[in-house]
Amino acid sequence: MKPFIILAVCASLLSAAPAWAQPDLNERSSTWLKEPNDFLGIDLHGDFTAQMPSCPDESSSPKTLCRLATSSPDRFEIRGLPYLPISPGYGMVAVAPHGKLTELVLSGSANSLHLVGEMLTDKYGEPGVVTSRWIKMSSGASFQSEVVKWEGEKVVMKFQRDEGDLSRYAVTVSVFTDASETLEIEETAKPATQDGNRDFSKI
Repeated sequence: MKPFIILAVCASLLSAAPAWAQPDLNERSSTWLKEPNDFLGIDLHGDFTAQMPSCPDESSSPKTLCRLATSSPDRFEIRGLPYLPISPGYGMVAVAPHGKLTELVLSGSANSLHLVGEMLTDKYGEPGVVTSRWIKMSSGASFQSEVVKWEGEKVVMKFQRDEGDLSRYAVTVSVFTDASETLEIEETAKPATQDGNRDFSKI
């Protein structure tokens, strides 16, 4: 009877293996349950140029959203942004080749890092992935900064310091229409903590 006991023990160990198997850290840690269809009132999947009116003139301060042309034909400044519970002075640009929105970038003073992080998690839930990267300053010194990322089926949102100007932050919302489109693979990726107490000071 002993062989049957040994076989039974082996079978139970094999069946338990998936319980302690560790997932690949490069895989998405969770589904983005609050993946948005719009960002600050801008439809992410519609006809951008048809839905977003042109601003009356460059010097105006519109009360509603409008687009202002820039030197790049596919890049627009967004005016008339809604009030946000962060420090003032924020702005947004949109990239929309052939009228199809592919990217929105909200930026402002890095003094608002914590407020922006709280605003994003309150509205869109906890981020799914955090990546670390080294940034080299003009002085030659380097420091490690975090990139906080939310990943969905058609939308990816990243929150980080602006590497071109470390005194500012950037929230980049990228829109993908083809599932085969992929993002640049970030180094040292790790799942984000889900304790609701994320420390945005490391950004």
